Amino acid sequence: MPNKTRLDELLEEYKAQPVGNGYIDIIVSRDNYRSFAKALIESGFIIEAISWWEHLENIGSPSSYGMGGPRSRFYHGWFAEACADTDDVQHSSNTLAAVVEIVEGKVLGEFYGEQVSFKKTKSLTPAFWLKVDESWKSR
Repeated sequence: MPNKTRLDELLEEYKAQPVGNGYIDIIVSRDNYRSFAKALIESGFIIEAISWWEHLENIGSPSSYGMGGPRSRFYHGWFAEACADTDDVQHSSNTLAAVVEIVEGKVLGEFYGEQVSFKKTKSLTPAFWLKVDESWKSR
């Protein structure tokens, strides 16, 4: 059974940052998302959905396709919440392959004449929504 202590350890290890004080919208870098998802799944956690953020390396930079959001705890800059619906991960296919397919195939749309997609847009960053006890609070 997954436990909160293990989850908090994974957040630190993979430099994943929850937005707010729960375990939804856990922003993880593009470089770490696969290994973080794999560790979560192997530890028994269920990734319910994936939301999207724009990572801006400079605090003063305006977002291109996002709204407001938090400063990054692990990297330079801040995150702006993308104007997009979350992508549900089917519980029956809560596998690394299913998560990778959603992330790698993500296309937000066109902003300022440019297509924003995970493959083309280096600032597009995933965040995982986990199914955990609602009483759990992140650090």
